[in-house]
Amino acid sequence: MTYIQEFEAEFQKKLEGSEDTAAIVRWVSEKVLESYRNGITAGQQGAKVIRQGESRRRGLPSKAA
Repeated sequence: MTYIQEFEAEFQKKLEGSEDTAAIVRWVSEKVLESYRNGITAGQQGAKVIRQGESRRRGLPSKAA
């Protein structure tokens, strides 16, 4: 299972369970922060992400003349 699939499954269980809204919001916030920190750590280690296909940028701004 991927990270997102695991997150979705756990999130769904929490929504269907008896936890209050504040507890679910706290849990989601913690998961998002954890994911963000993991991304920062990976970036500091110099990990490169190579994507196949075209760039997602719409175009670069033109240089000043």
